[in-house]
Amino acid sequence: MGGFLRQLVYWLPAGIALTDTVVSVLLVDGQSMWPTLNEDPYFADLVLVEKISYKWNHKYQRGDVAVLWAPDQPHQQLVKRIIALEHDIVWDSDRGKPTKIPQGQCWLEGDNPEASGDSRNMYGPVHLGLLEGRVTHVIWPPWRISSVRRWYPADRLIVEDSGGARALKDHEGI
Repeated sequence: MGGFLRQLVYWLPAGIALTDTVVSVLLVDGQSMWPTLNEDPYFADLVLVEKISYKWNHKYQRGDVAVLWAPDQPHQQLVKRIIALEHDIVWDSDRGKPTKIPQGQCWLEGDNPEASGDSRNMYGPVHLGLLEGRVTHVIWPPWRISSVRRWYPADRLIVEDSGGARALKDHEGI
């Protein structure tokens, strides 16, 4: 037994550092990301969260499914999709007007608008420092094992700030 405890004390800090900064596993609860996550209402998805691109490289991409700390409940993690990044202009459907994303912030939405508290209806733009990692794969249940696709609804983004900005026809007069 003493050998087990010695090994635990030796490896525990390495494990904590690994799951905090490199990769972790998260059980996704709720229907805000349906049908991308929790497609089966009887089984919650267990997902792989890659953290290097956000925590070390600060490389955020539109369409990523991100894990973040809730802006209003700092001990709760949320899973939402990045729709727009700093300096982009996004159509805010709840307010019926465009919103320019401030520097250091992003716009996050759940794939299931009826079941999601997100930038549209609760938070507005969210600070990039709250992003914890990027969901890359569903790893449980076995019949759902797959990679998580990066995409975003093009009708939400009015102007994409990436050097070559583009305007959507529906909102050109804005």
